[in-house]
Amino acid sequence: MSAIKFIQVNIYKGAYLENLLDFLEEQEPDVVSMQEVSSGKINVYQDKTVNLFDLIRDKLGYRGVYNGDLKLQGDPGSTFGNAVLTKLPVLGSHIKVLHDFRPLTMKEIEGEPDVWMQVPRHVLDLMVEVDGRKVHTMSWHGAWTAPPQDTDETIRQAKLIAEYLISLNEPFILGCDSNELLQSETIQTINQVAINIMEGSGILQTTHPKIHKIVPRGFLIDYIFTSRDIKVNSLEVPPVTVSDHLPVVAELEL
Repeated sequence: MSAIKFIQVNIYKGAYLENLLDFLEEQEPDVVSMQEVSSGKINVYQDKTVNLFDLIRDKLGYRGVYNGDLKLQGDPGSTFGNAVLTKLPVLGSHIKVLHDFRPLTMKEIEGEPDVWMQVPRHVLDLMVEVDGRKVHTMSWHGAWTAPPQDTDETIRQAKLIAEYLISLNEPFILGCDSNELLQSETIQTINQVAINIMEGSGILQTTHPKIHKIVPRGFLIDYIFTSRDIKVNSLEVPPVTVSDHLPVVAELEL
C-alpha cells in the first residue's frame, strides 16, 4: 500500500510514557518520529535505568533507530536524542549532524537553560520500503530558544537540513519539534524545499495547553514536512496528554 500513517511527537523524556504507549497502540501508525527520547538518569520517566527507545520499540513490536547524541558527563548510558520507529521494512539509516557539543552535567541539564542552545542536534533518517519504493522517514529536534525566535544558529542548521532534503532522490517525510514559529526564517528556509503540511491547516498550537512551560500561551512549533510527491489525506492534533507537546497525526499517500 502507498498509504502511510505518520505520527510526530516530542515524548518529553517519558514523563507520560504509559499514556504515550496507549495512544500509539490505539493509533497503530506506520511510522513514529520522536524527539526528547532519553535513557538512564536523563529520563523524566520514573525508571532511571531504561532506554526509552528500547522500551517503546519492544512494547509496540516495531523496528527503528535511536541516536542519543547528548550524553551525561561520566555516564555514557544516560543519553538524549531522536528516534524513528516503524512497522515497515527497513532499508537503512543515516545521521545528518547539525551541531556537536560536549557531554553535560546533571546540574546543567536540570538548571541551566542557556546550555540547551548549544547541545548536539541532528536529523535522523530511517529509510523504509513503501509499496516497493524507498521513503526517507526522519526526526529532527530544532535548536532551543525561549521564546521561539530565529538565531544565526537556527538558520544555519535549517540551511543544512534544506541541503540534505534537496540531495534526496526519493520521497521523504520529516517530523520535528522545531522550536520555531511558522513565520520564522528558520522554518521558511525548509519550506522552500519541502511541503509544510501544517501551513494552512488551521492548526495553531502543538504545545500542550496545560502542561508546557510556556502555558498559558501556546505555539505551533511541531511540523511535518514532505516531498512534493506525497499527498495529505488527513491531519489532526489530538488533545491528548502524552507529553508537554501534542502529537501530530497525518495520513499520507505516495
